[in-house]
Amino acid sequence: MNGIIGDIISMSVNDGPGIRTSVYLKGCPLRCAWCHNPEMQRGHPQAMVLPSRCTHCGACRVCPSGARGEAGEYDSSRCAGCGLCVSVCPAEACRISGAIMSAGEALRRILPDKPFFRQRGGVTISGGEPLLQADFVLELASLLRENGIGVMLETCGYAPWTAIGPLLPLIDCFLYDWKITDPEAHLRWTGKDNRLIRENLYMLHSRGASIVLRCPVIPGVNDTPSHFEGIAALLRELPGIRRADLLPYHALGNDKRMQLGLKKDGFQQPAEETVRQWHRRLSALCPVPVFL
Repeated sequence: MNGIIGDIISMSVNDGPGIRTSVYLKGCPLRCAWCHNPEMQRGHPQAMVLPSRCTHCGACRVCPSGARGEAGEYDSSRCAGCGLCVSVCPAEACRISGAIMSAGEALRRILPDKPFFRQRGGVTISGGEPLLQADFVLELASLLRENGIGVMLETCGYAPWTAIGPLLPLIDCFLYDWKITDPEAHLRWTGKDNRLIRENLYMLHSRGASIVLRCPVIPGVNDTPSHFEGIAALLRELPGIRRADLLPYHALGNDKRMQLGLKKDGFQQPAEETVRQWHRRLSALCPVPVFL
């Protein structure tokens, strides 16, 4: 079984407990306006261009898809990921994000990290949305478990239950995104409403899955009393959820957007005191711990 992997990052401490290896799969059904991994949205390899290195020599105009312009402009929506621009660029300003890899190949990349996992660490499968490649996730998770490695899955929850159900025996914990409580606002800011996401969350809870609710907070989008109250209400209805993680917006995705030829997302990173206020407000409302 082959998957399209955007990256495999060792020694991660932000995607679950302990030291972890994070496997990022390409492809996502959502188009969050603040996405911090925009290179993972499309489900195939694609070029990324470092503007600081580009000398505008024009060599990349050999692109058979017409994704490159006269002065080095890049239209990532037309990129087919063939890699020709990478092979001809004298400044090494281009690279390909994403590679086709079998579950066995991914396992061989991960196994050298196993001594560092110890009792708490392991592998977190993320994206993009890994459930778009559910068969690959199932095979990779099975291989990891056979090799004594724990597995966590980060998901936006927008997938058919048939993609989620078979994974239940293999996933130690679901890191489950809850982006916006109001369905219409969710549709406006992500391209999809959250009804399916809510249904899958309730189903996971009913099956006894270990769940951490991950709550990105974006200034001007969902930093509202109604959303915070919605998070708290959800946690009261689903008492089995272990905790909530508050994830303040950061602007790191904008560098990647520029490498994809896209405009910056237009959001402002919140001040530290603003984040502390969000944390205090959520903590006062929620029946479970809220982590920053």
